[in-house]
Formats: sequence, C-alpha cells, structure tokens
Amino acid sequence: MVAYLKSINKSYAAFSANELPVNLEYLKHSQEIGSDKNIFNHSFDLVICLDTADLKYSGVENELNRLKARGVKIVNIDHHPSNYGAINIVDDQASSTSVILYDILRIWQVVINKDMATSLLAGILVDTMNFMNSATNDKSLGLSAELLQRGAKFNIISRQLYQTKTQDGLKLWSRLLKRLKKNDTLNIAYSVILAEDIGEAGTEETEGMSNFLSNLAEARLSMVIKEIKDGEIRVSMRAIDEQVDVAEMARHFGGGGHKKAAGFTIKGRLEQEGEGWRIV
Repeated sequence: MVAYLKSINKSYAAFSANELPVNLEYLKHSQEIGSDKNIFNHSFDLVICLDTADLKYSGVENELNRLKARGVKIVNIDHHPSNYGAINIVDDQASSTSVILYDILRIWQVVINKDMATSLLAGILVDTMNFMNSATNDKSLGLSAELLQRGAKFNIISRQLYQTKTQDGLKLWSRLLKRLKKNDTLNIAYSVILAEDIGEAGTEETEGMSNFLSNLAEARLSMVIKEIKDGEIRVSMRAIDEQVDVAEMARHFGGGGHKKAAGFTIKGRLEQEGEGWRIV
C-alpha cells in the first residue's frame, strides 16, 4: 500500500502500534512504518486499516475514534469479518489481507513491481504458515504463482521468516518450550511467556510461537499465553483439530480471528500454581 500511495504522489504516514519484527525489515518501505501515536495529531483526509478485525486491535482505538468524530473516513481492508469502516472491503474467505489487496491493485490496473510482489507474497506466507494450514486454497496458491512471476523472492521471504532468529530470541523460545504443558482433560497444549522473560532476554522475538505449537499432534488446540504489559495478557490460539473453532472461543473474551487462528487480550497477570498457571 505504501508503494502504491508513493507511486501516485499521495502524502501518507504508515503506522503500526507494534514495532515491526526484525525478520520483516527486509521488505521495501518497512523503515517508513512508525509506531509513534503522535502521528494522529496531524490532519488526515483518509485512514486505511489493513488486517485489523476491530479498532480495539489497532492499538490506537481512541485516536481513530477521534478522527472519525472529526469526519475522517476509514477504509477497512480485511479478511476477518468486520464492518467498522465507512468503506469495508472484506472477504472472510481470503487466506490473507494480501490476497484482497492484490485484487484491489489489479482492478485499479496498478503495475505490481517485484518489491510489491515480495511484500504481498510475504503476507500470504505468514497467514497460511508457508502454505501448511487450512487457510491455503486454490486462490492463494494461484496468486502466489502470479506474484512469483512478477518477481517476488520466495527464497528470501522464507529465510527471513523462518531462519533469522537471534541467540537471545532462541533463549526466549527455550522458556516457552520448557513450560509447555498439556491439559489431558481438555486436550489443550499451552505455554506461557512472562514479561520478565522478555526483559531478561532483551528481545521480543515471540512472533511465530503460536504457529509453532500448532505442530503438536497430541492436542486439539494450542495456546500461547503472554504478558504484554502490566496488567494485560494476550492469548493466541491455534486449532489443531479440524473440528475446533478458536474464533468462537476468542469472541467469548472480546477477541476474534479465524476458525483456525484467533486470540484475545484480557486484564490480569500470570501466576504459577503447582505445575500449571492461572490468570489472576
């Protein structure tokens, strides 16, 4: 999207509430994505939200609501069911928001260069777990082939996504694996990451933990329970059993997502109880 706006000489600001993971810094224009909320003190004619199921997941819900109150229109482009925008371009059958964005760019007859193709393919690979989960379908595979023809660098994307962990990052992952437990009654595998783990490791390389635990063959679903800041906990769930709908579970706690991948954030802190953990 940044590349397209730049190509038509539009003034823009790119924002993410979370700092971009190190393994995505290779993507063109990634350095232009800021995380300073003060950017919303500027004047905008339009806000485009990508892959954001609800404004509360944007990290800047209050800022966006203030813009809406001033008459600024929000365009919502997403593959999660959502309708908070003045314009909602939503396809909950798409494997990723990248697929929808690619369709939009083609309708607009935008020439997609190799850098744009690489970014779009990266989005598809992340949401399909490298074409391994049930979100993978004929359209995502077909569009991926088109993106490769347009110059997308599959080998670079795969290496950056799966082969760029640091030593400190692996130490953080070791804590996740050391705490891995299974509730035999509910057939749920889970682990926790504490705020102090991240502080001691000196890194926040937790991206991909939920997907990694979904490789377990001995559980119906997996959960990563992570302290994200004082008083808040983020729970990421992945369905292993085809019959499990984790999105429905997440909605009970004010969250959302897809049938196979969902999450929610709640107030509380993690406390060890025997060999298990509880949220208090």
